[in-house]
Amino acid sequence: MYVKLCNFGKYAGGKSEPKKLPPDSDASDTDTYRKVRVYRIISLVLFVICVMLLIVVLALLIKLTGTQPCQVVEETNRSPPEQECSMNKCQEVYQQTLEETRHLCSDCGKGWLKFENTCYFLSQNRLTWQLSREECQRKGGDLAVITNQRVQMYLSRKGNLDYWIGLSQVGTNEWTWINNTVLTVRYWEKDSSPGDCAILAANNPPEQSWRPSQCKLYLQYICQKI
Repeated sequence: MYVKLCNFGKYAGGKSEPKKLPPDSDASDTDTYRKVRVYRIISLVLFVICVMLLIVVLALLIKLTGTQPCQVVEETNRSPPEQECSMNKCQEVYQQTLEETRHLCSDCGKGWLKFENTCYFLSQNRLTWQLSREECQRKGGDLAVITNQRVQMYLSRKGNLDYWIGLSQVGTNEWTWINNTVLTVRYWEKDSSPGDCAILAANNPPEQSWRPSQCKLYLQYICQKI
């Protein structure tokens, strides 16, 4: 009986083995919070970069597809500027009435150039002098008539080939413009070849770029219309 009580006291009053505790939950929660915070920062940075890239793409798209400002190309020798602009832009620049603006910045049409209220067309295809004139008439104009130095300089700079112009002596002994304008200024080469139709050789100096040629030759041509 004594032995049993002792044994019972041993287990009742003695030290029992310590229980094993789970890992520190606070440290695990802190590590998880830090990871989540890093992920959020990275996500925010990537979002900001995406927004900036989107703004850049939109700006480039607007720049490439937007309307270009009125381009003014100044001419030398005190010649008026060549205009390639819209009616509203031209009216804004010159601050003129609508009628005056239409006269200054009227639309010449695709492929035409505007200079001093006159539209000019420098062809790429080649025709005879007569066929060139008929083609210009089909476009609503006629072969170019050059009556002053400003037009001569302008057309010489714009072209780089030999072009038919509206000057000939067909059926007469005198050089005459197609609109019967008196030939007051002349820009003939010093050594002229025979022929009844006039060419503007844009590769020559503007002061000496006209020369006679056979009207049946196939060359480029310059049309004009008002």
